[in-house]
Amino acid sequence: MKSRRIDIASIRREQIVEAAIAIIVEQGLQNLSLSEIEQRAGMSRGQLMYYFHSKEEILLAVFDRLLEMMCRRSGTSDRCLEDIPGWWERLQYVMEKLLQQPPLHPEFHALQYTFLSQIGHREDFRQRLARLYEDWRGHIARDLAEELVRRPPRRPINARALATFVQALLHGLAVQLAADPQAYDVPEMKQLCLDVLGTYLWGRPPTASEGGQGRRNGHVARRAEPQAASRRRRCS
Repeated sequence: MKSRRIDIASIRREQIVEAAIAIIVEQGLQNLSLSEIEQRAGMSRGQLMYYFHSKEEILLAVFDRLLEMMCRRSGTSDRCLEDIPGWWERLQYVMEKLLQQPPLHPEFHALQYTFLSQIGHREDFRQRLARLYEDWRGHIARDLAEELVRRPPRRPINARALATFVQALLHGLAVQLAADPQAYDVPEMKQLCLDVLGTYLWGRPPTASEGGQGRRNGHVARRAEPQAASRRRRCS
């Protein structure tokens, strides 16, 4: 059997991006230079320019890496979301992921703040970030619209507007927690958010027995435990 071919170019590009990330996190974007990247990656200028033609290309690759981290951090790319029955339950999962679990990558917050500070004068950064936020809002709004069909709200609801509010709420709470881990009690804040949103939508937060998929299929009790077990397996 033939051995799998090693993609040297992908490995080298990854090493360069990782070196640039380390420099930005440790020294700031202002100190990101080709010389620093060469030293950190252990490559010559010729090797560096073979895989990236300029420092700008490296910077864009780092920014794309941040967008990937943000997508995973928001939970919208998690395959296990497919096993969670409705918007309300998925919202709770995303809240736990954002507020109770530290980022998978320790450098995430440093990169996030660095590039957020650049969008005022970098239109390309702003547009890429805007597309990511729009995708996130779109996920939330589509899920919410389906939920409101199954469980009609007590007032007319604009799903996109509420999705934007939820996005701002989660993003703001995550930023506060990153700046000050003692800013608030996470379980208490999570419950407060659920109480506010549930009361706004339905007059009260839904109970566990009113889960979207189970309620629709009419057999909540029989589905609850298998779904929870499947969710734990898929998310682990």
